[in-house]
Amino acid sequence: MTLDLIDENLVLVITTESDYNNAQNLANQILKMELAKCISLNNIESIYWWEGSIESSKEVQITIKTKPELLNHLIATLKNKHTYELPQIICLSASSSKEYMEWITQPFKAL
Repeated sequence: MTLDLIDENLVLVITTESDYNNAQNLANQILKMELAKCISLNNIESIYWWEGSIESSKEVQITIKTKPELLNHLIATLKNKHTYELPQIICLSASSSKEYMEWITQPFKAL
């Protein structure tokens, strides 16, 4: 089986929030601002260094699927609306199926 992949125009932005309510609130704000077409929320446990010691906490990982031209505005929004003092913001270029890419690149109002 061959998958027809498109290698452009998809960015995954990964961040975390402290709980599901904060994650859902942030996701809804991003979607209402039309900065992404789809956002996934996953409960995770993170282990990390913070202020000189190893910490562990339950968090919600947020994966935002967007277009490159929306990335700067999305990052500014994350920095402004995130509840963390130092939010994780990781951006990855990704490939997707042709059909998914067509959906991602459709105008928001056409949905």
